[in-house]
Amino acid sequence: MADPFLITGPAVISFSGGRTSAYMLRRILQAHGGTLPDDVVVAFANTGREMPGTLDFVAEFAARWNVRIRWIEWRRDAATGKRWAEEVSHNSASRRGEPFRALLEAKGFLLPHPGMRYCTEELKVLTLKRFLKDALGWKQWVNVVGLRHDEPERVAARVASNARGGSPWQSVMPLDAAGITEEEVLAFWRLQPFQLRVPKWAGNCGGCFQKRIHQVARMFEEEPEHMEQWLEDEASSKARGFSGRYRGDRPSLAEIASLVSRQARLPLDPGPTLSACGVECG
Repeated sequence: MADPFLITGPAVISFSGGRTSAYMLRRILQAHGGTLPDDVVVAFANTGREMPGTLDFVAEFAARWNVRIRWIEWRRDAATGKRWAEEVSHNSASRRGEPFRALLEAKGFLLPHPGMRYCTEELKVLTLKRFLKDALGWKQWVNVVGLRHDEPERVAARVASNARGGSPWQSVMPLDAAGITEEEVLAFWRLQPFQLRVPKWAGNCGGCFQKRIHQVARMFEEEPEHMEQWLEDEASSKARGFSGRYRGDRPSLAEIASLVSRQARLPLDPGPTLSACGVECG
């Protein structure tokens, strides 16, 4: 059986900065003897809302295992509406949500929500597509994504997307093909000399509306400065006549923050974890 971690280009490895995609990249590097083919690139699309530890982890991974990771960010010309992928670095990457905020402004502050995840589509998927087509000149490619064997619904969605066609890429999922589960990913990272300094419950995108309410509350307890920009989003949206909420099925972020300030931590929810909800975007 062919090694699923041997990638034939042109191909892009979508690196979210999370533990799973990092494990996948490490296995791909090992399969290629430590050096990727010239037509296999690694890309990290930064929204500016990633946790600081995520950015540091991406940079340290590249340094320790000698792999070039292309950092890209969404850009838009307010006058013409033209959009493109700007290549940045660990030093110049946005850290105050600038691409995310600019996208909200372009949308008139109609906020994304679980049924309309345009932030992922624009800041991740389309930004990567623009980078590959405009900067690298690719017309078709393989998209290597870090979906594990214990994420069957997400895997099935990618398989269905491949079958529909209509995109310049086809997705491959080497972790699923190799039968890799989250338990194996976490076991690998426990043995490494460096770690992703972001708690598993927090995910890469600190205030993501996909999070369960107890996770959002914990963000206000432990990362209040990071959550300020999410509060500003809802306030700006409300000022423009919208609901001013990322989710209509629960309290606003301001209400959650107020609740946290007045009482003890919300009990942990027994529901699915952040990773099970599929929010390691990328």
